[in-house]
Amino acid sequence: MKKLGFEFDQDLREVSTKDLAYVGDAVFELYCRLRFSFDSKNVREHVNAASQASMFDLVEPFLEIDEKAVAMRGRNLKGYRSKDPLYRKATALESVIGYLFLSGKDDRLEKILSFVVTYSHHL
Repeated sequence: MKKLGFEFDQDLREVSTKDLAYVGDAVFELYCRLRFSFDSKNVREHVNAASQASMFDLVEPFLEIDEKAVAMRGRNLKGYRSKDPLYRKATALESVIGYLFLSGKDDRLEKILSFVVTYSHHL
């Protein structure tokens, strides 16, 4: 499959969770910047661990089996902030977003991004 002009055919089970989260973080920030027309205040309100943790709580019950497995890997990722439960949930969300982006599940990715950003305002 082609992503951003590059052929990407790596088995996603072999991509590190850290890399999935990194890609997911970039995709999520870009989505927010475009959605909020580069309004930095709105972007900052969404692109942070506390907000993303709340978003993960919103979407977790609706994740499909493969997405739940990726989210679990993201929550269990070890790092310097891995003891922070908000950071762990944010990483879970980013991992799912990275997974969906790289797997070419664009409709599902758009559905999740739109859902979490839209309903996070109601928390």
